Amino acid sequence: MTNEAGAGPLLRWRTLPYPTDWSDHFGAEGPLVVEVGFGDGRFTVRRALAEPNSRFVGLEVSSGSLQRALRRVKRSGVQNVRLIKSGAQVALRQLFAPGSVDVVVVNFPCPWPKEKHARHRLLQRSFFALAGSRLKPGGELRLATDHPEYLEFALAEAEASGLYAATRPEAPADVFETKYALKWRDQGKPLHYVVFRRNDRPAPTTPTWERPETMPHALLRGRLPQGATFEKVVLPYGDGHVILHELATVLAGEEGAGRWLIRSTVDEPDLRQQLLVVAQQRAADEVIVRLETFGDPLITPTTRGAVKAVTDWLETSTDLEVAARNY
Repeated sequence: MTNEAGAGPLLRWRTLPYPTDWSDHFGAEGPLVVEVGFGDGRFTVRRALAEPNSRFVGLEVSSGSLQRALRRVKRSGVQNVRLIKSGAQVALRQLFAPGSVDVVVVNFPCPWPKEKHARHRLLQRSFFALAGSRLKPGGELRLATDHPEYLEFALAEAEASGLYAATRPEAPADVFETKYALKWRDQGKPLHYVVFRRNDRPAPTTPTWERPETMPHALLRGRLPQGATFEKVVLPYGDGHVILHELATVLAGEEGAGRWLIRSTVDEPDLRQQLLVVAQQRAADEVIVRLETFGDPLITPTTRGAVKAVTDWLETSTDLEVAARNY
C-alpha cells in the first residue's frame, strides 16, 4: 500500500522536510490529527475509517506497538494514516508547522505515578506550549486517562500555560475501546476524558532545528597518539548537558591511531541523543573532529557542544593544537 507521494504508511521522520507539508505528502487537504502513543493502532484505524477526509499522523516510541499498528493499518486498507517512530516532543517540533494541526490526541499516557518521576509526564506545561504553537486557533488537545492524579496534573499544567480552555464532554465511543481502556474498564477503573481547546493567546515560539549546510567539526594540527587517558566527562552546554562516556581507538600501524571514537550523549529538555564523535587523522599533520552521521543526529546547540567537548579534551590531553572550530 502506497500513498500519492509514493511512500507506505510507515515514514522515516528524519528524512522528511522540517517542517513537512502534509497536504503535499497526503496528496489531499483536510483536518490534520496527530495521535501520540497509538499503541496497537485500533483507535487510529477506527477514526481514520470514520473520518476519511481527515489526515492522521500517529507517533509511537515502542517498536512492538509500531509493528502491530502497521499490520492493522495495512489490513484495514485505510489510506489516510501515516505512522512514525518518534517521541512526541521531537516530532511535533520538527514535522509540523506553527498553526497547522487541528487535533492532538493523547490516549492513556504513562502516568508516572511516583512523585519523583512526575518530571517524565508528557502533559507538562512545556508540552502544552509546544502543542499550542502547532495547533490552529480553536484546535484541540484531547486526553483520555484512567489516572485521576494525572488528570488533575494535566489540568493544572494546561491552565498554567494560559493557552487553553478545558471542557469535559462525553468521550467518543472509540476512545474507550482501545487496548488499555478495555483493560481498565474490566478492572472497574473510572475513565476520564477532557478536551483542551486552544484559545487566541500567542504561544511561545518553538522553531524547528535546521539541517545544517556544514556538519559541526573542528580541525587540529598534529597526529593522534596511540592512546590517551580518558575519564567520563559531563558538561553543561546550551539548554542541556554533554556526556562523553568512553573512548575507543582504531590503530593504523606503529605511528599512531588513525581514528578515535568517543561515545557521547546529548541530553536536552525534550531530546536525548546517543552520538559518536570521531577524531580522525585526515592528513599527515591534520586531525578532524566531527559527528558520525550513521544515526542522522539532529543538530541542536547541545549536539554542537559534543564536538566542542571532544575538541577541548583533545587539546588539553594530547599535543594536538586547534586550527579551526566550526560548530
